[in-house]
Amino acid sequence: MNNLYDDIGINYSEKRQSDPKIARQIHKKLKGAQRILNIGAGAGSYEPTDMDLVAVEPSIAMINQRPKTAHPVVQASAEALPFSNKSFSHALTILSMHHWTNRDKAFKEINRVTTDHFIAVSWNPEAAPFWLTRDYFPEIIKMDRQIFPKVSELESYFEKVSVEPLLIPDNCMDGFLAAYWKRPGAYLEQSVRNSISSFAKLENPEPGLALLKSDLDNGNWESKNVNILEQSSIDAGYVIISAYIKNS
Repeated sequence: MNNLYDDIGINYSEKRQSDPKIARQIHKKLKGAQRILNIGAGAGSYEPTDMDLVAVEPSIAMINQRPKTAHPVVQASAEALPFSNKSFSHALTILSMHHWTNRDKAFKEINRVTTDHFIAVSWNPEAAPFWLTRDYFPEIIKMDRQIFPKVSELESYFEKVSVEPLLIPDNCMDGFLAAYWKRPGAYLEQSVRNSISSFAKLENPEPGLALLKSDLDNGNWESKNVNILEQSSIDAGYVIISAYIKNS
């Protein structure tokens, strides 16, 4: 089973760890869950330890990084969930939907195996870009707007879809694309970029990196982003989506 993260996922768990402030936002949505299916579970970030949960992950490189104490995991894809009908009360996915090869199949599978709720962390493709993609890597925003699902897409498959901003703390421990919004120099580190799939898809990140380094050296970055320097968290377009399963 070939997967992007079989290539870029080596040492992924070193940079991509559960951030406690983000975890609280996610776990709040799972209150009352009886059994959870975590789809595209990766190395196990944000899986509540006090709930019954089964993980699904297509990449063996990611599965091998799950802690020995993690919930059980099955190597499978969102499009073909190897479970019987209505096996779970809740389905969960975190920054995974944009990697699915066929969301129509995946959403139908989620409705098939789940009884109550679908909770997803994603990025809103209609959101304004934050400084990294606005000023240095506009090609990332162009790619992401093509691959992330709009809320209207989910409304075709689920009931009572609601959306809330996922606030990113300034010391975020989970190194996804916007995690270093207040630590711009981190994006110059190859190890940081290696854990962000958007950078893996860029043909040539060097011009953007060179411009960022120049702006950091001459103070332009700080002057352009003075409005965020005093903030402890930001809304960078990431969202928590809550939806009811559509029962046929």
